[in-house]
Amino acid sequence: MNTRGMRRVIAAAGLAVAGVGLVACGNQTPAGSSPSTGVTTPAPSTPAPTAPDPSTATPSKPPTSAPTPAPSKPPTSAPTKTVEPTPTKPPAVTRLANSMLLTGKEVAKADPKRGWIATSAASRSICGKAATQGNAVQGRLTRSFTTELDASGGQWLTRYQSPAAAKAAYEQIVATIKSCKAFVPSETHARKLTENRTLAVGDATAILRWYDYPKPNDPGSEDGGFPYAVTRKGTVVSVLAFGEMGKGVAPARWEALARAAASKLP
Repeated sequence: MNTRGMRRVIAAAGLAVAGVGLVACGNQTPAGSSPSTGVTTPAPSTPAPTAPDPSTATPSKPPTSAPTPAPSKPPTSAPTKTVEPTPTKPPAVTRLANSMLLTGKEVAKADPKRGWIATSAASRSICGKAATQGNAVQGRLTRSFTTELDASGGQWLTRYQSPAAAKAAYEQIVATIKSCKAFVPSETHARKLTENRTLAVGDATAILRWYDYPKPNDPGSEDGGFPYAVTRKGTVVSVLAFGEMGKGVAPARWEALARAAASKLP
């Protein structure tokens, strides 16, 4: 090979080496990167956000707050049942009747052999009207008795609005008899209460007796006995008041008469 041919080979070889060097420099990439193929790959495009379709969009719920607990009520106790008091009925009105009075025969039976009979003549009480009845009388009946000699007496029945009123009348009558201010003996006589006791008859029964006797300066004057029997039962009060010369109806017979009178009260 001549010199000119040699130069051409060397020149061609140099171009080839230079081309290889250019290719090597153009293909050099940073570490960790993929080798370039010489074709540029476009970057992936990010799709633009699309507005939601209002026809298909789910409506958003408004924010809800936690429910507020109801205020607690104070504990209530069970209502107390009030017991209504049963109204009390007023006591039945007791009507006085003649059958409640003693008869002449009943007096004669209690004090026999004296000839007692009933009489239309009015009798009186030596201790006054207040010894035969109380205040606020609602009804009254009387009957008189006599031996047609020296003894006489009577029975007074009085009715009151209530048992309490009858009790007040009873107590007033008994107090009047005990004081007996209407009975003023003469200057030649004195008096004393010889009986003052009670019996378990009716609601209450009291027996009292005044005895009028002559003083020594009048030895020939007569004495006198004046027994009383007062009985209360319900709204009715009965008063027996007798008087006669001497000691009066004997105590045992007088008690029998008081019991007989009380047994006829309603």
